[in-house]
Amino acid sequence: MKAMVVKKSWFSSILEQREVKKPKIKDDEIMIKVSAAGVNRGDIIDVVASDEGVCPGLECAGIIEAVGRNVNCCKVGDKVCAILEGGGYAEKVAVPANLLLPLPDIDLEAAAGLPYASCSIWSALFEMCDPKTLKDKKILIHEGANGIGALAIQYAKHMGLTVIASTGVDFVLDYGASNLRRNIECCCTGGKVVIVELHGKECGRIDLARLQQHHTEITVFDLQSRDLDYKASVIAEVRTHLWPAILEKKVIPAVGNRFAMIEAQKALDLLKKNDGTGKIILYMDFEKTSGHLKGE
Repeated sequence: MKAMVVKKSWFSSILEQREVKKPKIKDDEIMIKVSAAGVNRGDIIDVVASDEGVCPGLECAGIIEAVGRNVNCCKVGDKVCAILEGGGYAEKVAVPANLLLPLPDIDLEAAAGLPYASCSIWSALFEMCDPKTLKDKKILIHEGANGIGALAIQYAKHMGLTVIASTGVDFVLDYGASNLRRNIECCCTGGKVVIVELHGKECGRIDLARLQQHHTEITVFDLQSRDLDYKASVIAEVRTHLWPAILEKKVIPAVGNRFAMIEAQKALDLLKKNDGTGKIILYMDFEKTSGHLKGE
């Protein structure tokens, strides 16, 4: 099958198309024929840190092509999306069945950007609280125009939170620690600042006296570094608490740019610039270039 894999050189690491062996599924796995893959900052890290020939990709959407003998939660032909340990930038990928999320009749390309962000949002914010207590609480969400921010706003409203951009909030959800000092100042007494993925950034000084005075809690979360058991538990929580909003189409994916799979390196380069809005998606085409299609 075709895949985009890491090519190492003396001075850089880039992605190139190669023919690789098709994966084989285990008894508790399924095979997805990939329709599209979401592009995440963890993919950039994987390209730099991984060995020659590794295929990145932390999430995908597609159609189930085969199921292992112990799998009974889905069947061949089902539309699904999933978080992955890598391998999403390929025509097919083997995935543990407990990392799947079912999909309604929606655009599979757009759906490819849902699983990783949904799991990150749940783990970074909602699992710390009883969902029943969230109604009428206030949350400040930074980077609201990017893929995870736009999705977080919709999920927060679905869970009963009031999304604002002001001071005195109960929660702050920040992607990459854009301004930690200001985030702390925005919190009311007992508030929480949740940072999703630092990406190697340094946050500067923290006013510990203010944290003590206002009982503010700071949490830094990274889904990519967690083990499979934890990810499976998050998928289960997302399926229960957040996914009904997807199935009922009350929450929709925010897509920015769509690239053909063969242009995966260009997609990563755009993500590095951090000047786009919405999620970057790679749709399955190893032959033609995309012309940098904007999302809907």
